[in-house]
Amino acid sequence: MIPDDPLLKLEDPAVRQRVDPSQFHRLLEQLPQQSRDAWAMGLDADLGDTPKRPPRVLLAGLGGSAIGADVAATLATDLSATPVQVIRNYHLPPLTKDTLVVLCSFSGNTEETLTAFDAVEQAGARGIAITTGGTLKERALGAKMPVLTYQWPGPPRTGLGYSVFNLLAILRRLEVIDISDAEIETGFAALDRVTTQCGISSDANRAKTIAAWLYGGVPAIIGADMLEVAARRWAGEMSENAKQVAAAYGIPEFNHNQLEAAARAGAEVGPLRFVLLDAPAVYPRNRLRVTQTAEMMLAAGRQVQIANAGGNTAIEAILGACALGSWTSYYLGLLRDHDPAPLTVMDRLKRVLAQER
Repeated sequence: MIPDDPLLKLEDPAVRQRVDPSQFHRLLEQLPQQSRDAWAMGLDADLGDTPKRPPRVLLAGLGGSAIGADVAATLATDLSATPVQVIRNYHLPPLTKDTLVVLCSFSGNTEETLTAFDAVEQAGARGIAITTGGTLKERALGAKMPVLTYQWPGPPRTGLGYSVFNLLAILRRLEVIDISDAEIETGFAALDRVTTQCGISSDANRAKTIAAWLYGGVPAIIGADMLEVAARRWAGEMSENAKQVAAAYGIPEFNHNQLEAAARAGAEVGPLRFVLLDAPAVYPRNRLRVTQTAEMMLAAGRQVQIANAGGNTAIEAILGACALGSWTSYYLGLLRDHDPAPLTVMDRLKRVLAQER
């Protein structure tokens, strides 16, 4: 008999065995070591004759392959004088020969990223490919473009460590991002901490209690400052792991538009349940905005809670928040009786697009 209490349900091994037959949670547990492996791999990768300090960097990728790009671009805001831009589309902005484009595709077959590869080739720009193989690897090797190849048994969204740390290592080596070993270690420490605190053997942990609170509602994740990237990650994993539509916002932008309805008594917000992501590394004025935003929405009768991800550095805060979101989405999927592994709808779209070439 399945218990009615959400937290009791999450503690029931029979529920986990039924809903998660592939033991998806094992992939989440490997994130700290995966990240360390990826950092070492990126430091040792052959970058050929790629020049240091390119005047502009474009990071091309989609979905789980783009999360590392999001993190890198967010960190570059404070750690780089080089413009670093994430491209999630088929077309790139106009390229010069000294533009560096890093092409990120887990499968190596992402059609938008392959189109971006063609643009790099046509412009004679600099390129680096990060992939597990596929067409991107073949084309990059054929073009004598540096390729960083890795292997991972799970889907792209569980390859967060490779997505983030391969890219950060490359960008540090090319003197695009000035990030120290000590800062990188804080990122590893955050992943260690959250994986230990939020794993399945940890009773009634933070991820489980947030998932139980979100169950039955529609998650609206608001990331403060650099945690906006984590909010987008939360929303994406809610959709993929829990098969639950979710929205993502950022502070301070949220306070300049969405707050008007979210904190207005009588305004229709439906089943939205708001999680505000915060951390010690967040800019003080934005931390004030988090508390004031939560108070105003609570006063208007909204379902709101603040999730402090911890972390005194940006990378520590971002990765801690992302890992918390991964575990929360996993537990929400268990509560919703959805196996987190398969992505049948997205796979169907890929088949349709392939037929329409």
